[in-house]
Amino acid sequence: MLLKKCYFLQKFMDSTIIDSVLKKGVIIMRYSYDDLKNLGVQIMERAGLQNSEAEIFLENLLYADARGVHSHGLSRLGVYAKRVSCGVIKSGVDATVIAESESTAALDGHNGIGAKIGRQAMDLAIKKAKDTGCAVVTVKHGNHFGACSFYSRYASQKGMIAIVMANSIANGVPFGGAKAMLGTNPFAIAVPANHMRDFDFDGATSTVAHGKVVLAQKEGKSIPLGWGVDKEGRPTTDPHHVAFMVPFGGAKGSALSLFIDIMCSCLAGGLNSRKSHSFFKDFGHPQDIGYVMIVINPDKFLPEEEFLQKVDAELKDFSDCPPAVGHNKVYLPGEIEGMKETESTKKGVELSDTTIRELKKLCMDYGVTENL
Repeated sequence: MLLKKCYFLQKFMDSTIIDSVLKKGVIIMRYSYDDLKNLGVQIMERAGLQNSEAEIFLENLLYADARGVHSHGLSRLGVYAKRVSCGVIKSGVDATVIAESESTAALDGHNGIGAKIGRQAMDLAIKKAKDTGCAVVTVKHGNHFGACSFYSRYASQKGMIAIVMANSIANGVPFGGAKAMLGTNPFAIAVPANHMRDFDFDGATSTVAHGKVVLAQKEGKSIPLGWGVDKEGRPTTDPHHVAFMVPFGGAKGSALSLFIDIMCSCLAGGLNSRKSHSFFKDFGHPQDIGYVMIVINPDKFLPEEEFLQKVDAELKDFSDCPPAVGHNKVYLPGEIEGMKETESTKKGVELSDTTIRELKKLCMDYGVTENL
């Protein structure tokens, strides 16, 4: 709920701060995308990344922030910088091919920065799918690669259908279980459209991503019931008391999370969720998780224009569903995030005062001049 709104009404290029509002007790400000990216790139270069790696990495974080997915945005910059400085994320490495066929490839990510390795894997999958119709590319020795849709949407913008998945450290209980066995294990699906927005789903297999709990801890917010449970298995609204995440949809989400773990560990060669290392707490070991990129080229099944017309018609019919009482409309997957991204492009990227304080401190720690 919007409690108070106060504009600083300055032109976009006149100041880094573009707009400020108070939402749920947290000050939210808009900032220039270019200014934020420039600061982040400098911080990550000082931490040890090469410039090209820092560039795509900041594109990855700001992609999430621009879409309102702040759990995967600049709020994680400090952890990434520390992991690079400690050497558990390696600089200057590329994904290399271990095994390959016309339509498949198994890659070693060498624990490089996830945004770079993930994009290299997706580029290879797209190239193979253009030739063969379908492609699967896996990665082992991977690090957290940000929002899954950073890769699936990249593929859909090139006319491809894409499915992306990754596993993560076990911090969630399976349905009916009392021990952490599953990661939040996210996956994303994107389908290109023509006049309609692309179908663009991205979600964790837990009720929400663990990063949302971490962000609530930082911002001093409570969380809704159903996000997580304490160490005795009791639902809690205090993010500091969350010991385990819970799967969405009960047994169904639990099964899907396990499937992703199987794909990313047994097929891709990453460590499974129970053996991988914590992104937030373990600075002595690389995460060694796995990624799976699946790409389908619609052109190999029917003419491009026919496919896009069918997708448009399907999405239009779906979005025309009458809304239930209490709802404005039926949104397509990714539609709300897409609208926020469009707004961010025009008005600047929204960030909380908590994230900005962290960014200022990182600038001090890494000797980067800032004017936020």
